[in-house]
Amino acid sequence: MSTEETSPQLPVEKSLSVGEQLRQTRQTKSLSLLEVVAATKVSRTNLEAIEAMDFGRLPADTFTKGQIMLYAAFLELDGASLAARFFLEKNGGKRSQLTPLQQSLRRQPLMPKKMAEPAHVSSATIASILFLLIVCSFTAFCLYFSWNPFAFLTDKFFPATATKPLFHPADPATSTGGQHNNVQIQAFFKQDCRVLIKLDHKPTFEHTYPKGASVLWEADKQMALEFFQPGSVDLHLNGAPIPFPASSDGRYLLQLPLSPAPSP
Repeated sequence: MSTEETSPQLPVEKSLSVGEQLRQTRQTKSLSLLEVVAATKVSRTNLEAIEAMDFGRLPADTFTKGQIMLYAAFLELDGASLAARFFLEKNGGKRSQLTPLQQSLRRQPLMPKKMAEPAHVSSATIASILFLLIVCSFTAFCLYFSWNPFAFLTDKFFPATATKPLFHPADPATSTGGQHNNVQIQAFFKQDCRVLIKLDHKPTFEHTYPKGASVLWEADKQMALEFFQPGSVDLHLNGAPIPFPASSDGRYLLQLPLSPAPSP
């Protein structure tokens, strides 16, 4: 027995194609494609392709069949019959063999949500995700380099003003010859710099500060700072600017308190 005998051909209606029948029925009911889209959740592109019998613009046969049945059911037509005729016309009048998966999908009830177009991620969602990634990256950078951008901006645009004279060891107007507490050095880094820091009798520790960082060191009586890059920092002692330490044997060492200037 030949293959053609085992695959009987169904008669195809010669007067109107399935697409023309669907379009004429829709127009008879005075329905627009937008109204069909809203009711069936089938995209306008696919509805136009079904009506035009443009097989190349349609998705896989399983989804196309479901969309035809939804469209026909909305127009109160026999969806299963029209879907079968549609694929007969597509295959030149021959019934196509269904795969086990297609047979399983055919037995499942069709829901408009299942046949709707796949959801797309909006540009606003993508922008929000990118913004969140930028914020997380910037936060990780600040934590890694111990940099506080808010303190930097505050010092940049709103410099602090003293309400009363601050102690400066080299300033006779504020120095009374006694011992003073709370020695403060504020540093504004003009380039990346590695610093050795010793505060009072605490152990010496090392830290690398990036360009643009601002830091405040505070000690009760004594402080020693060693910088490894010349001219890399603007220094303020208790609110007053002081020069960057001069090189001594290739070291840039600042020790506090400063020795008083010799009398003339």
